[in-house]
Amino acid sequence: MKNRILIFSFFVFAVIALAIIGSLLKARSDQAKKLEMQSRELAQFAEEKDSIAQVLGDATSSIASIYNQVTNVAGAVAVTKTLENIDNLNYKNQVASKLAAISEVVTGYKQQMKAAEERINSLKQRNASFAQKLSVLEETVKKLQATIAEQEARIAELQSELEITRAERDKFKAEALAKAKQLLEKQQELEATQEELATAHYIVGTTEMLSARGYIQKKGSVLIFGGAWQPSDSLQIDDQFTRIDIRKTSEIPMKSKFYRVISNHDPKLLSPKPYETDKVPYVLKITNPKRFWGQSKVLIIAED
Repeated sequence: MKNRILIFSFFVFAVIALAIIGSLLKARSDQAKKLEMQSRELAQFAEEKDSIAQVLGDATSSIASIYNQVTNVAGAVAVTKTLENIDNLNYKNQVASKLAAISEVVTGYKQQMKAAEERINSLKQRNASFAQKLSVLEETVKKLQATIAEQEARIAELQSELEITRAERDKFKAEALAKAKQLLEKQQELEATQEELATAHYIVGTTEMLSARGYIQKKGSVLIFGGAWQPSDSLQIDDQFTRIDIRKTSEIPMKSKFYRVISNHDPKLLSPKPYETDKVPYVLKITNPKRFWGQSKVLIIAED
């Protein structure tokens, strides 16, 4: 009987011991799992924190560069105020394009900062103990957001300065067209004047033909004696005259080597002199066109 009691007691003790051991093993396992989860969570936190820090570091450098770009564009905007011609419109458009591109980049970083802020808040919600470790990143985000807000305000100010209304564009275009038209008219007038100044007429013929057509007349004669042939007082340029551009033409073809100049031109500026050559075809060369045509743009030569 006594042995049975001992055996039963031993069995009960063994059962209790096994239960205690099982409980201890389970507690140790649970603690190990908890530690493993904490370790994994810390690793994930560290990885996420480093990722956010990298994003903020890159953004800090880039936003500083954008500040310089905005400053440069501000200088370009100031230049537009000194331009008074139609190029002002083209220049403003170029500056506006640069400003729009910068604005788009700033907007991208603004969204990036919002995403970083949400990631930090998510980490804080997952574990309150992370809040202190994230304070530096939170402060960096706030500073970058403040800088971005300043840049947005400056960009908006510059865009306002560059804004060109449709009325202004129409005004620029109208002024440009008017100026272009004036320049064209002046150019045409100048060309016409130059062409007129460079235009001369000449005629070569016998004295009888020139007189019969009324191109020349005799002056200073008494009755039918004496006098000299001169251009007619009622001289009219007709299709018998040859029209030339004195800038291009400096030679006059002749039928005879015997000639005399009836019009008011210096014969010394012609070569060869009358009777001087037997070389055919006969050609008169004007040795100094500017001086020669300075007296008159109508040349009359009589061939005897």
